[in-house]
This record gives sequence, structure tokens and C-alpha cells, in this order.
Amino acid sequence: MLPSFHSSKILQNVTAPRFPVVLKIGHAHGGLGKVKVDNLGDFQDIASVVAVSNTYCTVEPYIDSKYDIHVQKIGHNYKAFMRKSISGCWKTNTGSAMLEQISMPDRYKTWIDEVSDLFEGLDICALEVVVGKDGREYIIEVNDSALTLLGDSQEEDRRHIADLVVYKMQAICRPRSPPAEEPIPPPVGPRSILGSLSSLTHSDSNPTEPPGSVAPGARRDSQASQTSTTSSAPSTGRIPDPPARPFQRQGSQQTISEDTEDTMKNLRKTFAGIFGDM
Repeated sequence: MLPSFHSSKILQNVTAPRFPVVLKIGHAHGGLGKVKVDNLGDFQDIASVVAVSNTYCTVEPYIDSKYDIHVQKIGHNYKAFMRKSISGCWKTNTGSAMLEQISMPDRYKTWIDEVSDLFEGLDICALEVVVGKDGREYIIEVNDSALTLLGDSQEEDRRHIADLVVYKMQAICRPRSPPAEEPIPPPVGPRSILGSLSSLTHSDSNPTEPPGSVAPGARRDSQASQTSTTSSAPSTGRIPDPPARPFQRQGSQQTISEDTEDTMKNLRKTFAGIFGDM
């Protein structure tokens, strides 16, 4: 294959080609953009067309082909197809053609594996091989994942592609597992020591005794002192303030009634001492 040329310099670079040649215009596939040129006059005409197309072109020798071979690789699955034109067109991949899947020779597998390695390990790729009438084989095209699926096994090939993509996503795109959470160590410092002492102090107190409660013995002593103070109060000519109601526990109704009677007796005695018997 001859190197590619810009459209404006095609005549200057290609001066004495061996005809016939195949001229390819731009990035075309499927037999499009290809012209067979038989002589220098036709070559100059097509060069003038390329000059106004604002794209590149390539020129390669024409191969009088007998058929072409399509070799594809999808993961570890390899297939080869033979395509032979029956319409008489020099392009074996256009017009009417006979397609047949053939066995994969070792050389085809070696070729496509080498191409895959050249491009850093392609998992999906294909080769287009032209077989001349003299039996020689020419690799004319390499495709990556934009390959054309052929034959009756297209659905099978699509499943192979889907399985390969899912496998790659699971192997590469799997999120990393988070590290195991370590237990938080207890705090160390003055606050932690004070907190420990406070917890010990609260744990020593009686948990069943409600806050603010007074022991029964202390309640009786307080009541006795209040009664004696009231009895010994001097006569000042005014009614003294009633004694404060002693603190009682909830639920002890009998004790409340007894304390009320004692308080009333003390009041009668006090009033009798001030105003006389009533």
C-alpha cells in the first residue's frame, strides 16, 4: 500500500504509479469512496475531484481478487468468513456475494492476535484479507470494536460482546470495599477521669430513693421540733403563722391524716393560751 497524500499534492507525490490502482477518498468503509484507476489520464481526473473534497486520500495497488476473508476476534471467540462476489464487481464486499463461514487456520489466529497486541490488547477486533487469483493473501484493513458482524451467528456474536462488556465492568468498575471500622478508644484526660468519678459517685447512691425524699426518722424529728416551737411561742397578741406542712411521701394517706389532727390540736392549744379557752 502506498502512503496517503493530501489532495492538493497527489500529482506531485505520485508520478509514476503502476496501474491499475485503487484510490480511497477519506474515511470510508463498506466499499464506499473507492475508485479503480486504470491509467494516468483517469488518475489525473480523479485527482482533480479529490482536490475539491477537502479530505485526504490513499492509493494502493489493485489486487485481482478471487475472494476476501473476514477474521474476527471477540474475547476468546474466533471466527472466519469467506465472501465471494457473484455479481462480477471488483469490490467483493459490494453487490451480490456468497458468504460462508470457514474453519479458522492457525495463521489467521496468529495474525489477529498480533494485531490485538500491537494496539495494547484489543478484546474485539477484525481483519479484512483479500485473496488474489494467484493465491496470495493481503491484509488490507484492521477494525477495532466497529467491526461488521456477518453470517447467521450475529446474535451469538452480540451475546459474546455483551458478556465480555459485563465481565470487564465487573472486573474494572467494581467499587472498593470500605475498610473495617475500628472501635473508638475511650477518651484519656482530665474530663474522662472526672466523668469516671462522677459515675462512681452516682452509682454508690441508693437508686431506689427518689431525689428530694426525706427519711421517715428525719421527718418525725422535724415534726417534733416544729410542735415544740409552736407550743413555746410567746404571747405577742397576734395570731402566729401556721406551721409549714411537713413533707410527706406520696401514697401515705394515713400518715397525712394523723399529722393534720396533731396540727389542729397544737393550734387549739396555742389559741387557748392567747385568747383563753374557746
